[in-house]
Amino acid sequence: MFPRLPLFALVATLGIGASALSCDNELYTVVSGDVCDSIASKLGIPTAALLECNPQIDAACDNLIPGEQLATPLTATSCGICGTFYVVKAGDVCDSIGAIFDVTFAGLQCANPQINDECTNLQIGEVLCII
Repeated sequence: MFPRLPLFALVATLGIGASALSCDNELYTVVSGDVCDSIASKLGIPTAALLECNPQIDAACDNLIPGEQLATPLTATSCGICGTFYVVKAGDVCDSIGAIFDVTFAGLQCANPQINDECTNLQIGEVLCII
């Protein structure tokens, strides 16, 4: 499950300004049994981004209604639009993450300028923008 980060922490992790979060992507339809973390996981986004795009969801995420339409975020960077997000896991390196999404190291680093040139500073649980 993804931790619930405040929006500031999310955008600080992504290395972008708060105004870059755009909630005009496709809609997600809530199904029975959904909770914020499971929806975020299905969409490949941080829970914090889902909550930011849907202020009608309460803090406990217990007011979801099956059939309800939720906004999903896209995030803009100087390199393009984050089509998805990736949460760093133990053992991940830039090359392996890039291979999953068919993204070069240069593209990964451009969208995530906090990654150093040697890719030695990835942190488990860090949220990366994938263009």
